[in-house]
Amino acid sequence: MGSAVATDVANLDRFNYDTTVQANGLKDYGPQDWGRVQCLDKDVCLGYPDSFDEAIGWSYRENSCRWCPPGSRGCGVHHQSPINLYRQVTQTSDPLYNKCIDGHKMIFFYGTCSWDDLVRQNAFSIERHALKIIQPTELMPDGRYRIACRNPAIGRRFPRLDYAKGFSHWWHLSHTDLHVPSEHTQNGKRYDGELQMYQFYSVSGLEAGVNNEMGTVSVFLQAYDDSPDYAMLNRVICQWREVEQQTRSGCGLPSVSAPYDGCHSSRRQLRPISSSANTTLPSNPMSVHDIMLHNYLNPDESKILVIEDDEVAEPSDQDEMDWAAFVQQQEEYQNHRRQLTNQQVSPWHNYWPLIGVQTEYYYRYSGTQTVPPCYGRFARGNNRAQTNNWRVMKDPIRISSRQLNELHRLLRERIAPPDDPLVACQADTAAKIDSNTGFADVARPLQGNQKAHHMVYCECENWGSQWQADQDWCRTYRNDKDARLFQHPYNFYTDGF
Repeated sequence: MGSAVATDVANLDRFNYDTTVQANGLKDYGPQDWGRVQCLDKDVCLGYPDSFDEAIGWSYRENSCRWCPPGSRGCGVHHQSPINLYRQVTQTSDPLYNKCIDGHKMIFFYGTCSWDDLVRQNAFSIERHALKIIQPTELMPDGRYRIACRNPAIGRRFPRLDYAKGFSHWWHLSHTDLHVPSEHTQNGKRYDGELQMYQFYSVSGLEAGVNNEMGTVSVFLQAYDDSPDYAMLNRVICQWREVEQQTRSGCGLPSVSAPYDGCHSSRRQLRPISSSANTTLPSNPMSVHDIMLHNYLNPDESKILVIEDDEVAEPSDQDEMDWAAFVQQQEEYQNHRRQLTNQQVSPWHNYWPLIGVQTEYYYRYSGTQTVPPCYGRFARGNNRAQTNNWRVMKDPIRISSRQLNELHRLLRERIAPPDDPLVACQADTAAKIDSNTGFADVARPLQGNQKAHHMVYCECENWGSQWQADQDWCRTYRNDKDARLFQHPYNFYTDGF
């Protein structure tokens, strides 16, 4: 399942965030035409960067992307993503009103891949469409795959998360993508960035009784003038810079000229690489979604199986974590963020955005992927079939302007790796670049809201949060719901969104 030069031109289809371009028989599709992106062979195709096919019976030969912007009359019923999330959905007078019936927070556990494991496994990458961190897998002698990191105390485990309503089994983390700006909006506000944590369900569609085994948890990023660096973001930025340097070295290109003061460590954490342009870079490991997509695109072959947990007895100490104590510890780390460098930041956690945001409250809705093939074709009669189950946290993580600028630079100045079949060692990004600001846009345009999205907003009235900031916010505006929803919508002080 390694990289190879595609022989069928359809496998060279790509997508971007600007407009459709065709040259020399090759196609790079803009957002309105994403439904035309083809992928005939997952081993070589370029157009499906994130691989979702967790439910037995879903066909990945079908591209489900549709162009359904707000006000569009040509789509009929759909649940395309992203959408505008808004708090008026809590009001019975709203045409899309839904009541939150979730009874508790999302609980999450870290898994067995440490920071050093991820660095060693080359789990960080700069993609055309996003900045990515995957949970690496490894091939076993019997042909099955498992997570590539082992912890002596608990064996091998994917990071896992418990959705609060409607799912009786765990969700497991496959990878995290960072987009700028945000893909979703909240009450019309587009944020500076969005971290998307892609999940796969721990049981098959056959076992679950419905093909709904795909989920994404998102956290907004917003730069404020008075915000210090978010130290954990610096840590991952600096690792992406290491990857950038490694690619440039492998291509025989000069080092990155743009300094970034958020990186304080001179220790190189990736394998040293010769400056020769013929050097082969260490390959990126496969995520679970890569493996699963291979199964669907190759239905006549024996399925590659994934071991979700092994070498561990149930229940484990990890599942009995004292959540309140964990939250308190994380709050103490966050309270010292102004003094922390990227190497002194709190211990690595694979669900780090859910710690950084410090809220338990969120929107949930039924939707699709936001990149081709927009996994999640709407199926009538069962609103959970063929669905990406979204959870989008209500508050943004506050970051600094210099962090935002560096995220844009990493995507804007991306260099394709030496093994790219089309543009090896050349500048290559799917982003739409603003000629005035230099900002890179890798956000799919908004799609229209519909009842089929089943959007819900959950907050103080639904359960009590363990985060102190949530508790203070809920207590302060306990008797003023409008203030809580619209005037001061976050658990830190702002006037409006």
